Amino acid sequence: MNNLCMTQPNRKPSRVPHGFTLVEMLIVMVIFLMLVAVALPVVKGLISDQKATRTAQNIEAFMDAARSRAIAEGRTVGVRFERLSSVANGNYARSTSLRLRQLVGVPAYTGDAANAVATLSGSPANTANFDTADSPLIYLSSQILNDTVTPSNDYLAPIQVGDMLELPGGRSVPITGIGAVAGSTVPVTFDLAENTAVGATGSTVNRFPQAGGTSATGGNVKYRIQRSPAASTSRVMSLPRGMAIDFNYSGIGVGGSQFAPSMDPATLPRAVDILFNASGAVSQVIYNSVNTRVFPTGLIYFCVGEIDGVASVEGAAAADRDNLFSQDSTLTTNIMDPDSLWVVVNPASGRVTTVSMATPGTIPADPTDPTTLAYGEALKPARVFATFSDTVAE
Repeated sequence: MNNLCMTQPNRKPSRVPHGFTLVEMLIVMVIFLMLVAVALPVVKGLISDQKATRTAQNIEAFMDAARSRAIAEGRTVGVRFERLSSVANGNYARSTSLRLRQLVGVPAYTGDAANAVATLSGSPANTANFDTADSPLIYLSSQILNDTVTPSNDYLAPIQVGDMLELPGGRSVPITGIGAVAGSTVPVTFDLAENTAVGATGSTVNRFPQAGGTSATGGNVKYRIQRSPAASTSRVMSLPRGMAIDFNYSGIGVGGSQFAPSMDPATLPRAVDILFNASGAVSQVIYNSVNTRVFPTGLIYFCVGEIDGVASVEGAAAADRDNLFSQDSTLTTNIMDPDSLWVVVNPASGRVTTVSMATPGTIPADPTDPTTLAYGEALKPARVFATFSDTVAE
């Protein structure tokens, strides 16, 4: 076999591509940095907007879940907006909520004995006397609430001041006091005036004046006590880092700010409870330190913003409090931040919506006081989108 020798043609060595020069790399880096400088603020703003929107939508979904549960189970279910601080000298934390908790209704109490009754007294009736043997839960509550040695245990009482006493005919009245045991009976006082929240300052009007009550001295009647819902330990929602519900701008009615804490540091603020009944409507709102329950006649507004935008309204003098309409480098309050949102609850239907913040109205002469009528007037324009988004008559 012949071996053929094939001659390979001469090839020029391939040219190795050279890398970027230092000047070219510097030009690329400068262009990249310019693009980053332009894009980062835009991206940061988009992320911030999405964070506020997602927070408000999560609050809306959490409240919708409580409302749906109330309808499905045919009992009261609520949502509690817990304050970051409920102590004296809590500063801005008294106006801040970072956690929501579902409230679950407990069965109404009608006494342990089949023939348990309440003996009414007063003209008009304002006291119900309960036998300790027939109504032991009321007796236990009296012992706990009137124990001056350990007043911190008052929350353990199964029946609380503010619970609703249902009288014959379906009329429910709030319990205003549970007295000490006298012999074999416990006196429980109640108020025939049914409170309805109105105005920016949280004042109330009486839907059923006491003068309309009739004397029932000595009358024995069957009763039912609608107890406060119990806080759930498993159904809890925490807001994302940096976000908060600002109570300074939250309340009932288009100009209401009832959820703002007292300017008096000694007045301890309470969590805000929204209670849904079996039809899905808002039956009661509880927000003040004396556990008063009100029936909202207007939309319920919650301001969702950043925790850095929550002002402190604590202090006797205006100089001690923050400007609630501040818009400077040290503090931009949530009502002045266009990224803030409203979570709005329609009390008639229970429907919850999320709406954008509008520009507030004329800043009041004292921009540190959330209880004035001028403050309520300033809130109204900021809630204009929220007001048009839903109506009580829906």
